[in-house]
Amino acid sequence: MFRTFIPTIVILLTSGVVAAHAAITFVYPAPKSWVKRADYLILKLNNPAITGVRITVNGEASGLLPIGTPEYRKSFQDFIILQALWDKGRNDVSVEAFSGDKRIETAMNEVLFNPGGTGAVPPEFSPNRLHVTENEKLCAPCHPMNPTPAQLASSPEKGNPCFGCHKKMMNTTFVHGPAGTYSCAYCHVGDGKSKYAVVKRDAVLCNECHADKGDEFTKRKFLHGPIAAGLCEVCHDSHGSPYPAQLLMPINDLCLSCHEDVGKGYHVVRTTSGAGHPLKWKIDLAKPASGREMSCISCHNPHSGDVRYFFVNNEQDRMLLCQMCHNK
Repeated sequence: MFRTFIPTIVILLTSGVVAAHAAITFVYPAPKSWVKRADYLILKLNNPAITGVRITVNGEASGLLPIGTPEYRKSFQDFIILQALWDKGRNDVSVEAFSGDKRIETAMNEVLFNPGGTGAVPPEFSPNRLHVTENEKLCAPCHPMNPTPAQLASSPEKGNPCFGCHKKMMNTTFVHGPAGTYSCAYCHVGDGKSKYAVVKRDAVLCNECHADKGDEFTKRKFLHGPIAAGLCEVCHDSHGSPYPAQLLMPINDLCLSCHEDVGKGYHVVRTTSGAGHPLKWKIDLAKPASGREMSCISCHNPHSGDVRYFFVNNEQDRMLLCQMCHNK
């Protein structure tokens, strides 16, 4: 099975088949751009003679995708819209276009997949911007590209314009409130270059709604590094994720992505078996009724605290922390 792209039913029409031949257009992602989610690959073929397309990503090729039938042309005309499953990092994309059995065109692209947008990006890659004038002209025959404020604030049932293309972002377990109600325009206000760019990020934006949490954190004597720097998005996805509190990764994986040394040796104490204190796969005895598995936050507050190392009981004496579970 070809794992890199999965066909998806998305209708995107043009006003007519392109008469003059032009090169294949990478609508999304744009050439040499980076994306933080594996959403779609959108191509405009610009050549009515093309009847089939083969797509290769990082050396792995799809079968020949038939796009020349009357049924396909009626629905999609000269667009191909596929769901992408990018590999993390660089992805080399090759598109081969066929007329019958004859290959008549090849197009290349390089896409950087930066999950969550938190990793380093080489300077040759630019952020992908879909909602720019040249792209919106292609989408306008089927999608309302200039919605009113009332339409942007409406629910999906009443025709919210964001829902049709971006609903997959909400197909996850833990969804951030504004994203779940499609209140997209609150954060995505535009920057003059991209219509729906987010001009404020991290704590500057988050604290407009979560001011109570910001006040709670800053009252403490010690702030965790990301909190001190106001970098909420280092740990949290602003739309949703499979993990509680919209975390980018499972709790321990997220913590150890910065605190690598903690996972390399024994932690806190060396037990009789030679191992350290368990960090997972045990019930969190501090909150046994919750059934929560032990993790870094069983002992440490991830945001701030009144004592060094952000102990959850805010006690300087480490033995008092141990006695939360070991009360013998």
